[in-house]
Amino acid sequence: MKADWTDFDNYCRNQGLKYPFLVKRLACMIISGVSRSDSLDILQPANLTPEMILEMEKGFTLLKNAFIKTLVADDQIAFLTKQWYIDVLARIRINAFRIELAGGGSYEDLLSSAFASVEAEAAVGNAVYILPSFYNHDCDPNAHIIWIDNAKAKLKALRDIDEGEELRICYIDASMDRDARRELLFQGFGFQCNCSRCLHGD
Repeated sequence: MKADWTDFDNYCRNQGLKYPFLVKRLACMIISGVSRSDSLDILQPANLTPEMILEMEKGFTLLKNAFIKTLVADDQIAFLTKQWYIDVLARIRINAFRIELAGGGSYEDLLSSAFASVEAEAAVGNAVYILPSFYNHDCDPNAHIIWIDNAKAKLKALRDIDEGEELRICYIDASMDRDARRELLFQGFGFQCNCSRCLHGD
């Protein structure tokens, strides 16, 4: 597309927003016919505060205006309503993965690599992967999602997993203390963590 994204991109960068860029990409994919407007509806949305919704409305206006100025036909952007934009952002907010490219190796190597990339904020970007979005959280996970060179997701076991045991990943930095983890999970993902590690005060 030959849209002028300057206003939208500048607003997002100045506000420190990253997820609206995923919404923009999805909207372009829908307009070009390679995705559907309801493709993320299966995912759980975040609980949004009125302040969050107000912030999202500004991004929506800038995105829609960019399409209108590019003379995209009304029927092609009929899906692009304020409610659609907010609903998609609410789903991306708790289902997007921070992509960090890592190699294989031992559990210790994996942890060292993940810690280094978090410290350096060396993420390649963010993406929504439908299947990995269904993994539940645990502060003592038995699996970890790694990203290989082409940014494909792979699930790596962190220990032996019993038959029938649920695969669980950690949504946050598990090295934080219990209260910090629980607060971050509640604020960012909308749930109070009751994993065995949190329940035992670790």
